[in-house]
Amino acid sequence: MALGLIGKKVGMTRLFDQESGAMVPVTVIDVKGNTFAQIKTEEKDGYNAIQVAFDAQKESRVAKPQAGHFKKLGIQPTKLLKEFRVEASELPAEGAEDPGVDLFSAGQWVDVIGTSKGKGFQGAMRRHNFHGSPAAHGSMMHLFHPRPRLEEPEDARTDGQCQAHGAEPEGRRRSSGR
Repeated sequence: MALGLIGKKVGMTRLFDQESGAMVPVTVIDVKGNTFAQIKTEEKDGYNAIQVAFDAQKESRVAKPQAGHFKKLGIQPTKLLKEFRVEASELPAEGAEDPGVDLFSAGQWVDVIGTSKGKGFQGAMRRHNFHGSPAAHGSMMHLFHPRPRLEEPEDARTDGQCQAHGAEPEGRRRSSGR
């Protein structure tokens, strides 16, 4: 595994290719603030790895065991602390400067892993783009209420908890918080 960086998405922008005149959409990621928290070696820890810390945090907002770890290392507490396993040849020298964009070369392919912001509990219309019932010419809701399907066997999966199967079908598009 190679050494990685931790970053925060700033936004999107675009670059123009001078040769073809094409516009290329790009994502801007802020990676400043990465620090080498700890360098683990085969002799001392049993494996080679680098701990990278990112995004400074108040000491009062960090758990006590983690605060003790940061104090032992002599660095400011951070929100994120990730460990990257590396080969012995990839370990930085003692006192090496903190990682940054210069870790990469121009045109190099990178793997990006991200976590979405999360939207909380959302209704079915927003979550799955359901259109709802007609809003004009009378509601005519009697046409839209769910009706029992006579062609299904009695023990078919149902929506209701008081019916034969009593379980929500997997993949059913409903409102949810996940």
